Amino acid sequence: MSTVSFTGNIGSYHGLKFSQDGKPRLSFSAAETARVKDQSGQYVDGGTTWFSVTLFGYTAEALDAAIAAQGGKGKVIVTGRMSTREYEKDGQRRESLDVVAESVGLVPKGQPANQSQPPASQQWGGNQPAANSQGWGNGPTGSDQQPPF
Repeated sequence: MSTVSFTGNIGSYHGLKFSQDGKPRLSFSAAETARVKDQSGQYVDGGTTWFSVTLFGYTAEALDAAIAAQGGKGKVIVTGRMSTREYEKDGQRRESLDVVAESVGLVPKGQPANQSQPPASQQWGGNQPAANSQGWGNGPTGSDQQPPF
């Protein structure tokens, strides 16, 4: 597996689901479109890369609420472990880029897409506590903590 970080737009949003033992899982697809220079030196949209993103646990629940509040749309900054998976569809071999997210930030509407990090109050996952020192990196450390939104 490789580690990947990207900024992309939410494509299909599958919402929060629970395993048989009650563990939350959030899945969505995200698209990243590269900007490249053409022969005249102008930037144009290059190819689009689609990722299947999955997030687990408390952080999945918190991010689900935030994405749902934006109507299932928005920009995300994702960091996680990527793997490729081959499958067959309509007789053709295809490849899927799957990311198990370690950290996902939802870029607030009205913010530039090239922002390197979302505000700490809108970042879920990872191992770094948010600026409010409540330790959002790995979920709540106490039962009285609430998400930062």
